[in-house]
Amino acid sequence: KAAGLMINAWMVYTLSPVHTDAYYQERTRELVALGADHIGVKDATGLLTPERARTLFPAVRNAAGTTPIQLHSHCQSSLAPAVYSEAIKAGFDFMQTASQPLANGASLPATEDIYARARELGADASLDEGALGRAAGYFAWLCRREGKPQGRIAQYDPALYAHQIPGGMISNLKSQLAALHIEHRLQEIIDEAARVRADLGYPIVVSPFAQYVVTQAVLNVIQGERYKTVPDEVRKYATGY
Repeated sequence: KAAGLMINAWMVYTLSPVHTDAYYQERTRELVALGADHIGVKDATGLLTPERARTLFPAVRNAAGTTPIQLHSHCQSSLAPAVYSEAIKAGFDFMQTASQPLANGASLPATEDIYARARELGADASLDEGALGRAAGYFAWLCRREGKPQGRIAQYDPALYAHQIPGGMISNLKSQLAALHIEHRLQEIIDEAARVRADLGYPIVVSPFAQYVVTQAVLNVIQGERYKTVPDEVRKYATGY
């Protein structure tokens, strides 16, 4: 790596028969060997549960040695704040969060909540609470001025663990289906996305792979025949590109 360049390496979390604790532990060792300055666990869909975190996080922390570890998880399942508590217990060094008005829902946990959890767990955490309050006040005012909703705590959704589609992509999909007047077929497409992902060998559902899976699922449902049309990107992925 170039002199002075900081390398932040991320491992994206997903659920499948092959993405075990041992798998992530081995990837962590590889990143340490490559000279990563920080290693992160990124849960873009919010699939992590406290139960899985209790085995995964110590395994990653052990494999990382002295390399700092950070966590990035979204709140779609509503479990992310509890998952962050497990990361703190396991010795993770950094947590990615969002100011209270912009947190929760499909976003990150609130900075204020995770800071309070860290203090309660005895972690070495020190933030300017006055500055946090001023930042939250600004964003709350901005939401009101622009007529935008503030973040709300999501309800637990078990279907998330089957389709694993990130929140932003589901929002876009709903909008696109509504424009085509077929929004009533959303659940069919979500169910088919889970099957397509299994067919493709369980790719992690983040860009660009999320687009591959969902696009193929839409085609399968709308055309009434699975894989009648297969985009070039899906063909290339399936053949190892």
